[in-house]
Amino acid sequence: MSHDPLAGCRVIGFDLETTGLQSRSHRIVQFAVLGSDVDGSAIHYESLVDPQRRIPADAARIHGIQDADVRGAANFGAHIDRLDELFTDAVVVGHNVRRFDWPFMADEYLRFGRTMPEPRAIIDTLEVARRLKLPKPHGLGSLCRQFRVSLEQAHTAGADAAATLLLLWQIMEAHPRPFRRTMDDLQTWLSGSQASSGGALGRGYDDLEPFDSQGKLRIDGENLVFAFGRHRGDTLSTVSSTDPDYLRWVRSPSGPLTNADRSLLSDWLTTKTAD
Repeated sequence: MSHDPLAGCRVIGFDLETTGLQSRSHRIVQFAVLGSDVDGSAIHYESLVDPQRRIPADAARIHGIQDADVRGAANFGAHIDRLDELFTDAVVVGHNVRRFDWPFMADEYLRFGRTMPEPRAIIDTLEVARRLKLPKPHGLGSLCRQFRVSLEQAHTAGADAAATLLLLWQIMEAHPRPFRRTMDDLQTWLSGSQASSGGALGRGYDDLEPFDSQGKLRIDGENLVFAFGRHRGDTLSTVSSTDPDYLRWVRSPSGPLTNADRSLLSDWLTTKTAD
């Protein structure tokens, strides 16, 4: 590729295994963070996690992790400091990571009273497949077969995280044109949003009036636009319907807004609901 948007970035594949599908009621039992740092050094941080509850049989049948496997393992809180270091300002790559893995992380952080790290970008290979209109199905295993990526021990966090990284590279090689853009514009393309940090895709955030004291939310007519994080360029109404857990985190005391700004946002949402 003539332009590699990942060049000079910490790039990490990320995957979780859990006790179920609902982030608010289920817990993480295994995570894996694999990739390379800015200097090219390898990153491999993987662990079982004590979910502090029983692992349902249905979940164990998928990932093979039993109660006995996590007995004696540390809980999620023991890993937060290291995960903060790895995720902050990194390009996070995962499959269905935006709607599954990241909300699980957000809820775990909330349980321990911590603020989520802010990555440089999130690249979801499921979103990539949909944006490129690749042949269905778009499951990780199916896409790996389509792009000749080996996926052994599927549904273990390490194997899935590694396979997703390789899958992204293969997709970028096969379809280079969409990736010949900056990382910010790549995020905008993946989200399908027209808001951007500037340039040909429309008004930049600097052209929009800040809503809060830090400018993390911007006013665009009757809408608020996220100017930070993984939903950069998305309207608040879109995030409210597609990723409500993320909006709950933004509005929570452990989120990125000050107390005054959270109150301002609550008042704005109340007004919109009344309308």
